[in-house]
Formats: sequence, C-alpha cells, structure tokens
Amino acid sequence: MKSGKGRPVLVFDFGGTKLAAGVVDAEGGRVLSFVRVPTPAGQGASGSIDAIARSGKQALETAGVGMDELHGGIGISFGGPVSRDRRTVLRSMHVEAWDSIDLPDRIAALFDRPAFMDNDANAAALGEWAYGAGKGAENLLYVQISTGIGAGLIVQGKVYRGSGLAGELGHITVLADGPLCSCGKRGCLEGLAAGWAIARDGRALLENGGSSRLGELSDHRAERIDAEMVLRASQEGDPGSLAMVERALRYLAIGIANAVCLLDPDVVVIGGGVSRARPVVQGILEPALDEFLPAMFRGRVRLAFSELEGLETLLGAALLAQGY
Repeated sequence: MKSGKGRPVLVFDFGGTKLAAGVVDAEGGRVLSFVRVPTPAGQGASGSIDAIARSGKQALETAGVGMDELHGGIGISFGGPVSRDRRTVLRSMHVEAWDSIDLPDRIAALFDRPAFMDNDANAAALGEWAYGAGKGAENLLYVQISTGIGAGLIVQGKVYRGSGLAGELGHITVLADGPLCSCGKRGCLEGLAAGWAIARDGRALLENGGSSRLGELSDHRAERIDAEMVLRASQEGDPGSLAMVERALRYLAIGIANAVCLLDPDVVVIGGGVSRARPVVQGILEPALDEFLPAMFRGRVRLAFSELEGLETLLGAALLAQGY
C-alpha cells in the first residue's frame, strides 16, 4: 500500500438532497477523497443506489485506492430511520420507495464487501465524538439541522440507539397544532426549523411581499428559494428573513433544551447544512437556549458547532465499518 493512505475505508452518505461517497483513512480520521452529487429524488431508492455506486467508484479512483487495498467493510450513513439491527431502511422522509430496503446487502453485493449502516445523525455523532467538536466527551448530543432534523447520542462513550429509533429529535412536538410535518404529524420541530421548513416559509414570505432581498436572490421566483438562500438574506440584514430564521431557531432551542433536561450531556454539537450559517445561528440559538433551560443546567452544558465541514457523517460511517 502506498504511504499516506493508512487504513482506507469506503463510505457512503445517503441524504434527502445530496449523496456523498468517500474514502476515509480509518487510522488517522482523514477523508482521502469524496464525491458529492444531488439526490435523484424522483428516481426513488434505486436511483440513489445507482448514483452512489458510481460516486463510490469515482472516490476510489480519486484517492488512488484499489478494491484490494480497502480495509474491512463499507460504512453507510442513511438520512432516515433504520431497523434495530441496522440492516434495513425503515423509510425516508424525503425520497420515495425506501421502505424495507436492505441497503447494506445491496451495497455489499455491488462492491463485494460487507457493509454496515446507521442513520445519519448517529454516524455524524460518532464523527464529531471521535474527530470533531465533541472529541473526548463522555456524553454528547449531536443535533443535525439539514433537510430534516435528527440527533445522535453518545452516552458513556457509546452510541445510544434505544430500540433502534433513539434520537428522532425532529419529531418531538414543540408547537401544538403547528404546521404539518413530513412524518404526518403536526407541530414537529422538523416542520418548524428544518431546511425544508425554512425554505417553505421563505417562499411564503416572498409571495406575501415580506422580503425584497429574497426576491433579488431568487430572481423573484419563489420556487427557487431554499434554506441557504433564506439564511443568506438573514445574514445580510433582511428584516423579514431574519425574523423568520429567529422564529425557527427559537423552536430549535426549545427542542434542544428538552433533550438536555432529559440527557444531561457534556456538550451539544450543532451540525448539518443550516448550522454553517454559524454567526446568525449562534447569535440567536445561544441566548434562546439559555432562556429555555432551567437555571440548574445553564453553564453545565457546552454548545459547540461542527468543525468537520460537512464530513462528519463520512468520518462516522468509517467507524461504523469498524464495529461502532
């Protein structure tokens, strides 16, 4: 094996809007290469599997790693709930036809390697705990704010999975009779603060004449608005966008405060695409969290932001392939 590759592991991340494949040095915690492509949502599960298989071969080629040089199995992060034994996808909230798909077996057959899966929040929590903002913490709560909202839990140095569905923070109720969530329930945290919800509210803001800056950024086409655009407008001082983002993040603070009261973690790590607008997110979330936490928890838990630039799920998937 060439120097600098360490122990290369092939890893995949199936997201609601993006797919990623990478080669990770499991020994040094380095991403040797990765390929990110849009999720072909209209093609269902089979389209995503085909796209990520192509991306995996490209990632191996870019890293200069042959199949015979791979170490151990393949790690898979999936953006949705998985079965207790982590062998089957239960469903995707954002892409059709994923129900009951035996994804590790499908990937193992394509690459002739055993494959190991967990949901994306658990994978990201592992990545942050081993290599990122939560390194060294005994008890960690990782909150992923992306297309959806999920949480990964490290309890006494191990991933806590409950009976398989622990960490579904996005589906706790934070507003009775609130907006409809993708899970079919009303008032979920995800339906108020996830990327898709922020985009939905941004489109409504533009259509109701509440933001000239969103109009400029979207060329006055509401269908073009996504969460990144809304966050950009808020960072640039657009009053309507800022008020909307503040409302979403205050609901997020309620959800996190409830989780902190239940779990008493050492650190809460914020990750996912929405969190990369750190100045505006931190400026709103930090004081709101203090407001909603009981006094005995203030100063007890540290709020941190991901340091892994969106690669935490791939790094965590490499640990899944090693039996975590």
